[in-house]
Amino acid sequence: MNFLESIPKELVSHTIAMCGEKGKSWLDHLPALIRHLEFAWSISVGDPFPSIEFNYVAAATDRRGQQVVVKISPPFDNTEILSEAKFLATLNGEGAIKLIAEDRDRRAILLERAIPGANLVELYDENEMDAIGPAIDVLRKITTEPHGDLTHTIDLDDWFDGLTRYDETEFPASYAERALEVYADLSRQTKKQYLHGDFHPGNIVSATREPFLAIDPKGIIGPIGYDIAVFLNNFHWWQEDSKDIRARLSNAVDKFSVAFEISSQELRRWAFAQMVLGAWWTFDEMPEIYNNEVAKADIWNV
Repeated sequence: MNFLESIPKELVSHTIAMCGEKGKSWLDHLPALIRHLEFAWSISVGDPFPSIEFNYVAAATDRRGQQVVVKISPPFDNTEILSEAKFLATLNGEGAIKLIAEDRDRRAILLERAIPGANLVELYDENEMDAIGPAIDVLRKITTEPHGDLTHTIDLDDWFDGLTRYDETEFPASYAERALEVYADLSRQTKKQYLHGDFHPGNIVSATREPFLAIDPKGIIGPIGYDIAVFLNNFHWWQEDSKDIRARLSNAVDKFSVAFEISSQELRRWAFAQMVLGAWWTFDEMPEIYNNEVAKADIWNV
C-alpha cells in the first residue's frame, strides 16, 4: 500500500478539490514533511486518524513516551491552522487542549492529546440531551475577550462578507439575503469575543485533567451567539431523523438561552444565519457534493 492509499480518501479528495495542483504536490511531499517534523519535535508519528477530512492529523509519541497529536494543514488559501494555534496558546489549556509546538512555515502544530478522547456524540449516543450541559461548561471556559494583537485571528465579518458573492451564483438568493440581514442586525447588537469558531459535539472530548476539553478551534472574533449556533446546528444534524427533533432543538435552545442570557429567538436567528453560511461554503468550495443543504435552515422558523 502506498502512502496516499494509507490516508483517508476524504482528505485526499478535499485537498485536491480545494488546492488543485498545489494540493497534489503537498500530498506527494507529505511523507517527507512528516519525517522532518518527527526529527524537529523528537516525536514518532503513527497512523492518521480515520475521520480526517481537511488536515492531516495523526497520533504521535514524544521522547518521554507521552501521547501527542500532530496536525498539518494543506496549502489552503486560508491560514486557519495558525489561528487555531494562537487560540490554543491564548487559552493555555483552560477548557481546551494545549498547544505544544508550532511550525508556521510548514503549517504544522503539535498538540496535547486528550485521553480517552471520546466526543459528545460517542458518549451521549442514546441520551443526547445530556450532552448540552458539558457543552455549556466548556463554552464558558473557552470564551474570552479579544486581545490587542489580532494577528492570526479570523473576523466573523469576513466569513459573512464571503456570502455576499451569492448573487454571482445560483445559490438560493432568498436564504443568503435573509442570513446577511440577520447577521447584520445581530452583530450590531452584541459585543465581540474571542471564540472557538467550530464549536460542535464532535469537537468536545473527554479528558483526564478536566472532564471535557475543546479541540480543533478556528480562533475567530465575533459574538458568542455564533458558537452556540454552530453547536445547535450540529446538534440538529446529529439527530435530524428523530421524530421529536423540533422539541429537542427547542430544549437545547432554551438551555443555552438561560446559560448565556440570550433570548431563544436570538439564538434561533443565529442558528439560521450560521446554517446558511455553512451551506454556502459547501456550495462555493465543493459544489460537487452540495445537495441543497441550505433548505434545512427552515427548521429554525426565522
